[in-house]
Amino acid sequence: MALELEGVRWLFFDLGYTLINEDAAAMGRLSQASDALKQRGIDASTDKLHDALEAASARFDPSPFGNVLQAFTDDEDVIAFVRSSGRYPKELEAPYPQAQRLLARLEGRYQLGIIANQPPGTAERLQAYGLSGYFEVCVSSGDIGISKPDAAIFHLALEQAECAPGDAVMVGDRLDNDIRPAKSARLPHGANPSGARTVAAASVRMGRRRTPRLRIWTNLQPCSMLMLAGDEAD
Repeated sequence: MALELEGVRWLFFDLGYTLINEDAAAMGRLSQASDALKQRGIDASTDKLHDALEAASARFDPSPFGNVLQAFTDDEDVIAFVRSSGRYPKELEAPYPQAQRLLARLEGRYQLGIIANQPPGTAERLQAYGLSGYFEVCVSSGDIGISKPDAAIFHLALEQAECAPGDAVMVGDRLDNDIRPAKSARLPHGANPSGARTVAAASVRMGRRRTPRLRIWTNLQPCSMLMLAGDEAD
């Protein structure tokens, strides 16, 4: 079943767990946190921390990394120690293998943009990944000082694209940061399974498991199947 994108000019993508695989970086940071907790006598394996992180994400915690330690200790000194021990290894992030091929197929049909919560330097990282040439607009929280789910970041991207909300689709993995704020900005989104332009819901109808974070985009194959349906001969 092809995704209906009639009248759509722009596709805006999130980055983490949508185009970029953050698993290795996340596990690296959790491993550092586990080691730091052990130094303070707290047994919290990397797997246990990962489970707590997933639980925080499932309840739409606005700062799941920041608050995951509270599942293991309420000692503010310990929490401060762990947070100051190590760093998030962003260099371990990498595009999903399907990402470049998908974007190459889409760029001739749609104008593509980024709306993402990322630290400064998103444009440079996209260039290092070999993806920057696909995007005409890149709006990143670290560069503009506005973060999702604030609808202002969506409106800024639409303004830069000179695009009406109804002419764009937001593709992301989180209900709280991508789907709900996109709805408030009047972009088509993945919150309503009956909507013709609900990208995430379209994948759900193909049998993907419905999850709070809509991680159906963790593997881009469903996205490519939907958007490129009927194009097998290319």
